[in-house]
Amino acid sequence: MQLAERGREIASRISARNLAISIGVGVVAALVLLFYLRPPASLEEAPETVTFFQIGTGSPGDEYFAVGERLAAAISRPPGSPRCERGLPCGVAGLVAVAKSSPGPVANVRAVSAGNYDSALVAAPVLDLATRAETPFRGEKPIRNLRAIAGVYREALYLIASRNANVASIADLEGKRVSVGTPGSGTREAALPVLAVHGLGRRTVTLFDYDAEAAAELMLRGQLDAFFLVDALPSVEIASLADRGSIVIVPIEGEGMEQLTRPGANFQPLEIPDGIYRFVPATKTLGVSMIWVVNETADADLVYRIVNALFYEGNHVLLSSPALPGLLPGEKGEEEGLAIASLPVPLHEGAARYFREAGILLPEDGDKTP
Repeated sequence: MQLAERGREIASRISARNLAISIGVGVVAALVLLFYLRPPASLEEAPETVTFFQIGTGSPGDEYFAVGERLAAAISRPPGSPRCERGLPCGVAGLVAVAKSSPGPVANVRAVSAGNYDSALVAAPVLDLATRAETPFRGEKPIRNLRAIAGVYREALYLIASRNANVASIADLEGKRVSVGTPGSGTREAALPVLAVHGLGRRTVTLFDYDAEAAAELMLRGQLDAFFLVDALPSVEIASLADRGSIVIVPIEGEGMEQLTRPGANFQPLEIPDGIYRFVPATKTLGVSMIWVVNETADADLVYRIVNALFYEGNHVLLSSPALPGLLPGEKGEEEGLAIASLPVPLHEGAARYFREAGILLPEDGDKTP
């Protein structure tokens, strides 16, 4: 009898244990099912996504790279960033922009066209040559799939001559030793058209392909008479030369300049102010636009939001700098107009939407600049 009762007690304990286990498993399963079918409130919000956006620039330390870094800072707003407050910097939600070093404008054109970069900075004269497959793009198909976000920077084209070279005008370069910059550089593609409209070329001028540092050194040694340079206004390199009293900045003006500065052309009239460089009076020259380009296939909504961030007033603090006074050129209220003043390619549809809403483009202009 005792043995039977003992057996019934053990059996009841086992049944209770199994029942508890079964209930526990059932509760866990129910919670898991509930979790997937009805997630917690914190997971009901759409997760933040991140979009990386490359900006092809130039060599670290040059103007292109510096501009790219500032643009990247202005348009970026990584996931987890604080909410935008009025008057403070605010980029594109979820966007992480990165300035990417590159060999320069010519390489940038090819990279964006091929889809290797999301965007890049290109000097207007280089961009124009790409669309017509002219040197340095000779032998290639015309590149027609690039679109402009905006002209974001304006540099000056300098013609620097030794004081001993007796060069007071472009015409005086005939028979002289002149550097036009390295192949593929913005300087070279700006200098050659200026020489051409004055009837000067390799038959009349001894041309060299030095970079600015080498050209300045050779000129100081008396082995070069003059060199062209596209650089900031003011330029640290030129200020150093001017302080020695060993150079003159030759005016770039006169006949032929009208065709280079007509509306929609690659250059704009620009004056170097009096006193900005030691011993250099006010001097007329040309402004060269740096164009921010994307492939025509770039997402229109993303480009639209990028242009909004570019001209958002709170981002001016990230873009303005004494070292980059040409970034978003023009006085207050002029920046958007100048941003589309010298575009050799059409605006991207996303950018065109922004400029139409801002009243800079008329609806009938489409993606073309006026």
